[in-house]
Amino acid sequence: MDKIYLKEFVLSYNKVQNLICYLENNYSEKFKFDKVVCNTSFNCQVNSYKIGTGRKHIIIFGGTHGCEIITVYFVLEFILSLLNNQELYNEYSKKYTFHFIPILNPEGYIISTSNVLANISKLTTEELEKFATNYLQCYEQDDYLALQGKVLDKRYKKAIKSSIDNIPNTNIQKSVKNILKSCKLDESVLPIWSANGLGLDLNSNSIHKFKEMKKLRKLQKVGKLRYNDIPVTKPSPLSYPGNRTFDKRVPENVGLYKYIKTIYSLKDISDEKLTSIFSYHSTGGEIYGFCDLAYANKKQIEIQSAGMLEYEKYTGYKPINEKLKYGVMDFYRVALDNVCSLTIELSKVNANPIGYLSNIDNFTKEIIVNKNALIKTIDKVSNIL
Repeated sequence: MDKIYLKEFVLSYNKVQNLICYLENNYSEKFKFDKVVCNTSFNCQVNSYKIGTGRKHIIIFGGTHGCEIITVYFVLEFILSLLNNQELYNEYSKKYTFHFIPILNPEGYIISTSNVLANISKLTTEELEKFATNYLQCYEQDDYLALQGKVLDKRYKKAIKSSIDNIPNTNIQKSVKNILKSCKLDESVLPIWSANGLGLDLNSNSIHKFKEMKKLRKLQKVGKLRYNDIPVTKPSPLSYPGNRTFDKRVPENVGLYKYIKTIYSLKDISDEKLTSIFSYHSTGGEIYGFCDLAYANKKQIEIQSAGMLEYEKYTGYKPINEKLKYGVMDFYRVALDNVCSLTIELSKVNANPIGYLSNIDNFTKEIIVNKNALIKTIDKVSNIL
């Protein structure tokens, strides 16, 4: 797992689809289409793919938030590592069945990457690092000012030139235009678009404590730090949870729930079982896996702790026991017995969507570390179940 296969660090949505098609055609004995997880509101098909035939099942997904493009890169890179390392494939494809959802939120990914790529597609590696460094510095300066309670023009918005016209889907364009008008925002926020095309945040639309999430957003009114001018109480670029759990405007979450439930239910009809779920997010170098103690049993707490400690051992990422547990993965941590469900914030470097590209050498090293941590954690959890 000490090699990087994917040399293009930001892929358009179409390039992701082309790469997956290539893998299906050229690694057809190893890499297979699994299921249609859902169709989004703007008819993007969220698919899952699988590698292996083992009785222990692993779910790995990225792209919950559109602007967290490093997560899509990581999932694809992990897939390529399994397919191209024959020794690794031979060992792990017999023990496990890996299920991958490369992009859970394709609409948000399209909105963000289409604007990022309009700025960086022709840059050399050196120019890309310089461009990303400037963006990172703007982002951090905005946070510094926001911590002082100031709502000022944001520097990060000027660092990436953006336009609704960059979005290739005209229906998504129209939706985004209406959301921006409603939120009194301009096109400069498109690169940090976290929500789906209807302005709902997948992670906030959680089964776990949804009413509490709604109350929290009502109190917050706007996003945190450099996002303190973005509303979170109505459809917007980030953090709006919708009207109810499984709001019809979030088919991605309904699809994910049914998909996980189907794989988890294998234990009822065979000797197969779901052992781990890994949800990848983008910044902070953090691990989220602590259970809500009001709902978790002792065994589940032990499983979650073992997974977090193992992942921390190889990455140095910090397990975070946040006070408020309202996200989508918080539900699976307490609802699924004998399954380790972790959320990994991939990069220690801040600044979605491209801060991590400010030092590409460090970025690729961190990807390699995470690939190895993922394998080690899968083994650790499987061995204690």
